[in-house]
Amino acid sequence: MIVFKNVLKRYGGIKVLDGINLNIQTGEAVAIIGPSGSGKTTLIRTINGFVVPDSGVVSVNGDVVDYSNKKFLRNLRKKIGMIYQLFNLVERASALENVLSGCLGRHDNGMGLLFSTIGFFSKEEKELAMELLRFVGLEHKAFERVDRLSGGEKQRVAIARALMQKPDILLADEPIANLDPKTSKKIIELLLRINEEKKITLICVLHHLETVENNFKRIIALNRGKIIYDGFTSSLNRAELLAIYEESELCEAA
Repeated sequence: MIVFKNVLKRYGGIKVLDGINLNIQTGEAVAIIGPSGSGKTTLIRTINGFVVPDSGVVSVNGDVVDYSNKKFLRNLRKKIGMIYQLFNLVERASALENVLSGCLGRHDNGMGLLFSTIGFFSKEEKELAMELLRFVGLEHKAFERVDRLSGGEKQRVAIARALMQKPDILLADEPIANLDPKTSKKIIELLLRINEEKKITLICVLHHLETVENNFKRIIALNRGKIIYDGFTSSLNRAELLAIYEESELCEAA
């Protein structure tokens, strides 16, 4: 379970997170929505320690996140996979090498290791990486350079890399923002399949309401750093949408 208690974060005097109280159950799939600048990305980055709150408490699986303890954060991040809008892959490396890099955090040498050769990795790690590429439908692209892949293929490589960590939690920050509608649908379906089959908690920051309404049971909506809706997607009405988005943004978000 992930728990927020009175979490506050300011940037330049502006409250980006303003007294967040929130529970996310283990194994749940949740969509976080809201206009640009509402605090969505800041919220999920407090979970893996990439953002340090000014006050309040975040706990993950019963452990209070100690943002000042580097060892604690390293251990925490081993169990939290992150999927980015811009993929964050090494373009000159192969799909397989990128996926294998997902397990580097489990090694004592950490992410500072270069992976110019897959010889560093064990047979078991290579087999797992190939299994994950097969899971995301890219086994046939294993030895192809990432810069030759499409946007959807890159995101699937990034998802396989995150799964290489054997995470308990997946944080996806606008994972379909740079993809066409058809590819976006496939990526969301893949993430939800991972949530269902692997029982991994999924927290997905999204901007397109139609995608959220068609795929997620629970929505958490932010505006100006506050949670203004937390409930079933099916119960969200137009009045509540207007409270989430400015009138000028409603059409874009829908």
